[in-house]
Amino acid sequence: MTRPETNYLCVVEGEYDEEVVKSGSSINGAVEGSKSSGANPVTHFRVLETGAGLSLLQVRARPDLQGQIRQHLAQSGHPILGDTDFGSTRDDLKRLAMHAFEIRYEDPETEKIARVRVPAPHSFWSVIGAEPAVGMSAEAEEIASNPDQEGWDKVAGWYDNLLSVRGSDHHEDLILPGVARLVNLQPSERLLDVACGQGLVARHLIAQQPDATGVGIDASPELIERATGQSPESISYVVGDARTLGEAELGDQEYDAAVCVLALMNIDQLDEVFAGVSSRLKVGGRFVAVILHPAFRNPGATAWGWITDERTRQPVQFRRVDQYMSERTQEIVMNPGQVSSGAAAIKTHTHHRPMSSYISSMGKNGLLVDTIEEWSSQRESEPGPRAKAENAAREEIPMFMAIRAIRTE
Repeated sequence: MTRPETNYLCVVEGEYDEEVVKSGSSINGAVEGSKSSGANPVTHFRVLETGAGLSLLQVRARPDLQGQIRQHLAQSGHPILGDTDFGSTRDDLKRLAMHAFEIRYEDPETEKIARVRVPAPHSFWSVIGAEPAVGMSAEAEEIASNPDQEGWDKVAGWYDNLLSVRGSDHHEDLILPGVARLVNLQPSERLLDVACGQGLVARHLIAQQPDATGVGIDASPELIERATGQSPESISYVVGDARTLGEAELGDQEYDAAVCVLALMNIDQLDEVFAGVSSRLKVGGRFVAVILHPAFRNPGATAWGWITDERTRQPVQFRRVDQYMSERTQEIVMNPGQVSSGAAAIKTHTHHRPMSSYISSMGKNGLLVDTIEEWSSQRESEPGPRAKAENAAREEIPMFMAIRAIRTE
C-alpha cells in the first residue's frame, strides 16, 4: 500500500433496486478539475440500507481524487444528501452526508497495515428510518468477540450502558413517569417486573414507595446480575422465562401489580406471557405493558418520508406504513455502524403484531383492559427549515403504546 485508503459512508438520494442492493456496483469516469494518470478513476459502492427515498452506501474510491465520490454518485443519479453543488434537492441532515469512517495505511515502523475507525453519526441511519448505529463500546467489542452468547446476554452490556449509564430521555421523561402513574404502586404492595432487564423500571417504582417490595425476572443471567448489583434489598431477581411465569421461583404470594416494559415485542408467545401474569396477580391486580406503537414502529415496514404541502408549499414529514395487520418476525442488527466497518453483527429479533393481538390475548387470559395510552416522543428538533414539520410529526405520530389491564378472576 503506497498511500492511505479511505472507506466512506454516504447517504444519497434515491433507493437502489434489489439487484444493486445485493451485488453493489462501480462508477467509472473522469473527474472534472482533477488530474490523474493511468486508468480512469473508479468508485466502488455497496448499499447498506434504504428507506425514506434515501440509501446508505459504503464507498471506496480509487485513486480517490478530490470530488471524485461526489461527482460520480451525482452522475449515477444519486447525489449525496445535502450536496447542492452536485444536484442534491434535499438537506435533511443540514450537512454533507459523507463520512470517512475508516482509514487504512501502512505503519512505517512495522510495515503492517493499520486502521483508524471513526463511527458515523447516528443520523446517517435514522434519516432513512433504520436503527441508529451505536458507538463501539467495550461491551460491544466483547459481544463481537463472543458470537456464541445466547439471547439478550449478547446485548446485555450495550443495553445496560444505554439505559443505566448514558441514560435514555425516552425512559426518564416519558416511559418511567407514565408507568408509575398507571401502576400507582401503594405502600407495602408487591411488584412483579416481567422481562425486567437490568431492573431499571423496578428500581424506579420501588424508589417511589420504599415500603413496597419487588421481584424481577429475566431470561438473561447477565442482565439479572447487573440488576442485582444496582438494586436495593427490597428488590430481588430471578433468572427465568417470561413465557413460563407459572413455573418460575417467584414464591407463593400473589402480586398486587405487574409490569412488562418494552419487552413483549421481543417475545414470540403472547398467550403464555399473559397467562403467567394473570396466574401471579391478585384478583383486581394491575398489569401495565409498554410496547413500541405497532401501527407506526414496525421495523422494515414503516419509515419517515417528506412531501411538500401543495397549499402552503411547506415541507411535511409523514410516517409511511407498508404493513400492519400481518404478524411477522424481523431480525434486528443492534450495531449497524460496526457491521459496516467489518465487525460481527449483534442480532436480536422483534415480533410485530397488530394491537388487536395484544388486547385479545390479554382478554382470554383473564386480563381486562381498562386503559390504553399512546405516547409521543418529547424530543424537539434543532432550529432549521424543517424543525416545525419534524416537531409536528413527532407529536402527532406516537412512538409508544401503554396498556393497563386488571385481573378479573
